[in-house]
Amino acid sequence: MRNFALTTLGGWLLITCAWFCLWAIASYFTLDPELAVFLFPFALRMGIALHCPKKYWGAVYGAEWGLMLALAPQVGNPLWGAALCASVASVPLLWFAHGQYYGSQLRRLCVMGAVIGLAAVLNVAISGWFSEHSWMVLLVSVTGGLMLVPSCYLIWSYLFQQAWIPLTVDLVSRPVALRVRHIFLYAGLFVASIVLQLGLPDEMRRFAPFCLAIPIILLAFRYGWQGALLGTLLNSVALIAARSTGSNLEVTDLLLSLSAQSLTGILLGMGIQRQRELNQQLRLQLNRNHSLSRQLVKAEESVRRDVARELHDEIGQNITAIRTQASIIQRVETTPVGANCAGMIENLSLNIYDTTKGLLSQLRPKSLDDMGLADSLEQLIRDLECEAQGIDATITWHCHGQQPEMLSDTLSVTLYRLCQEAMNNVVKYARASQLELTFGLGTDTVSLTVQDNGRGFSVDQVMQMSSKGFGLQGMRERVEALGGEIQVESHTSGSQTGTRIAIQLPVL
Repeated sequence: MRNFALTTLGGWLLITCAWFCLWAIASYFTLDPELAVFLFPFALRMGIALHCPKKYWGAVYGAEWGLMLALAPQVGNPLWGAALCASVASVPLLWFAHGQYYGSQLRRLCVMGAVIGLAAVLNVAISGWFSEHSWMVLLVSVTGGLMLVPSCYLIWSYLFQQAWIPLTVDLVSRPVALRVRHIFLYAGLFVASIVLQLGLPDEMRRFAPFCLAIPIILLAFRYGWQGALLGTLLNSVALIAARSTGSNLEVTDLLLSLSAQSLTGILLGMGIQRQRELNQQLRLQLNRNHSLSRQLVKAEESVRRDVARELHDEIGQNITAIRTQASIIQRVETTPVGANCAGMIENLSLNIYDTTKGLLSQLRPKSLDDMGLADSLEQLIRDLECEAQGIDATITWHCHGQQPEMLSDTLSVTLYRLCQEAMNNVVKYARASQLELTFGLGTDTVSLTVQDNGRGFSVDQVMQMSSKGFGLQGMRERVEALGGEIQVESHTSGSQTGTRIAIQLPVL
């Protein structure tokens, strides 16, 4: 109970001081003390009431009603009584809105917009009985609400929705990191706003409000609707500071300018922020897809390795046993028919062995398990007989942080398959005399570049033709499944002919 009383008393004192200061600023801005109540003070009360528990509403409304009653003899205008009645009548509206004020940021902003609009209509309906200029009440109510109610939300979100680090010795000794770049950006835009308001000649004075849209757009693009709101507040300070005492028409123009800037900036910032949230969700989903694809590739290679091992162990042993038995039959069988059958059995077993060996090489490169990636690629060059076909094939390794034998099994098999397909294409179709394979092994990424000086080809056409096989399209799908990137460039004419395939893969 004691804490509640102290909090209520402190809140009442702070709200009273803030209400009076905002009323004085609004009076200078609108040139009308009665109309000024509907500008900043009412918006302050709505913003605080939406974001504080209902048990403290006594302090919020008590501060406003006490000041209005205390200032009523000095003002002496019927519109002041209309403002007091409008404040009392807004209690049910804010009571209902407070119950709906929860959930996502978009929902809260929608509730704020509805409260600002309904409160402005309520102010107009009540002030219409006391004044003929009720449309000005509508304008100042909307302007003040758009400027201060979202500002109260930002302060509330920063104070009560952020995870605060406990004050410990480590935190006290930690140096304060000032975001100087952001401070200079705010200060530069603020100074530019004031210079635009004061420095433009009289014939271009009406273009000054349009120039104020520049900081709003910049801050909205950088920080979302919060930045747009900050830009609007900076512009309002610049407008109030640079405004000369003029007619009511000037006040109306400034209020319309502030309302349009606030509404446009908030909507623009919300659109930009929503787009960023969607991009973030898309990025997360893309990362999940890449993770799933990598798991599928790993599972596929694991199955291939197990099947290859089973084929090598079981079928290899059985074929050896069959050949042994066929040899025994050939030695002990004296009839020509028996000897021919034994010879046929041995030949068929050799065919099965050769076929199985080819399947094993497709399922799993056995040289990888025996020699590693670097030696396997050298062996692949010899198997393809590049030197016999007049192709000078070289492999270059740039190791930054790891060696070829340190790569994961999935990454090693993928690099081997990519090199195998690219080198097969060069040997069969390119008619090249030089082939260069360049590897770059980093801590986070692995790069592979395959370049030849062959006759080249049409990339789009070959991609379409190879869509059903491994080919270039299969290479692209395999690289993208692992979250990598592949670029294919080929030139068929000109001073430089040949093909260049650049691949980047993340370290798995």
